[in-house]
Amino acid sequence: MRITLINTSDRGGGAANIALTLHKKYLNLDHKSRLIVAKKATILPTVYQIPKTGWERFWDDIDRRLLKSHVKGAYRLHNLISVIKSPIEAVAHKTGRESYHHPEAENLVKEFTSKSDVFHLHNLHYDYFDLRLLPNLSKQKPVLITMHDEYLYTGLCASTLGCERWRTGCGNCPQLENYPSYKRDNTHNNWRRKKNVFSESNVTLVTPSNWLAKRTQESFLSHLPLKVIPNGIDLSVFNPGSKVSARNKLSLSQETFVLLSTIKSGRPGKYKDREMLDRVINQLRSMKLSKRITFVILGCRATRDESNGCFRLVEKPYLESQKKMAEYFRASDLYVHTADAETFGLTVCEAMACGAPVISTNAGGIPELVNDGETGYTVPIGNHQKMVAHIIDLMDDDERLEKMGQRASEITRTYYGIERMVDDYVQLYKELICKHEI
Repeated sequence: MRITLINTSDRGGGAANIALTLHKKYLNLDHKSRLIVAKKATILPTVYQIPKTGWERFWDDIDRRLLKSHVKGAYRLHNLISVIKSPIEAVAHKTGRESYHHPEAENLVKEFTSKSDVFHLHNLHYDYFDLRLLPNLSKQKPVLITMHDEYLYTGLCASTLGCERWRTGCGNCPQLENYPSYKRDNTHNNWRRKKNVFSESNVTLVTPSNWLAKRTQESFLSHLPLKVIPNGIDLSVFNPGSKVSARNKLSLSQETFVLLSTIKSGRPGKYKDREMLDRVINQLRSMKLSKRITFVILGCRATRDESNGCFRLVEKPYLESQKKMAEYFRASDLYVHTADAETFGLTVCEAMACGAPVISTNAGGIPELVNDGETGYTVPIGNHQKMVAHIIDLMDDDERLEKMGQRASEITRTYYGIERMVDDYVQLYKELICKHEI
């Protein structure tokens, strides 16, 4: 098959990892696959970055020279150039109206339309894709969209965080500062424009969890066909191994109880709730503990390592190496997840595959991964006291902790491998292509 995938980037978050993984797997299966992205980070020749216009390249060159010159007022001129370079996007951000004007993306999609049997779209935000292409594109070729978040049925939000305005048309948005953020509230008009686009589009939707599928079916997207395909992880990387060996490699004591968490630094908004994580840490730090605790947090802005009595806090920057991530999961006694929003939970799945029980908030699709009392526990969003209580309870029960870890790994290896995900998508492509040809 000739498969064209589209996503914001080819490296970074969960959507990028899934899109790139599928692309590579399709190539290995001898499909003719290409991945179109707004920001390219890999060097794969089959990944195509949406080019900038000649106007943008001209002003980018001036901007680079300006910033290198260190002329007085250069930063103010830099801000002015960013407006001149992309005036439509600048106005969009000022007014809160999402910009669908992306001619270079449109040209690239048109170029590959005749060369593709199916289009598989992933994240369509942030300012790189024209949703108005969907009605015509879906008439020419089968189109499916994997919803990695809630963006498609809201007026702005990637995650609604409990807000229900998306059901009735958005407006008066309580979280404009969250990703993807805008200066003013134009969410009702954005919601209405999306609704009109999808009312004229014949696309198939895919969600990674039943939770997101249910919400999608309660939105203005309810008329579109929908299938649940859980995300898959690389089980050749994320699998159980020696805890002793992993701790030796990571310079973690064999005598301490290791907790692990990951965060997303640099992104505005809640989503991965660092505030709740800090409350968990502060409560543990203030308690009289039966064991020494080492709490490792990955994804921080800088390295930090401090001890306070029986409590040690280790913070490290984001790790790109999946093999290194797997070592941290194997070295851990528990994986702690404090997300406010989560459509699936890739890191939760990876931790479980490596044999780490999980204590997480019950955000989004997490309860579909973490079975209470069997592979870990889920707690209400924001309830750090209950999370700490489960940590303390399991810290003193080695036998239950080991059984939970074994069961977590068994379930993950049975249901959440990459091969299963790839097979599900390939089968769906074939079905859509057949229907489209009739």
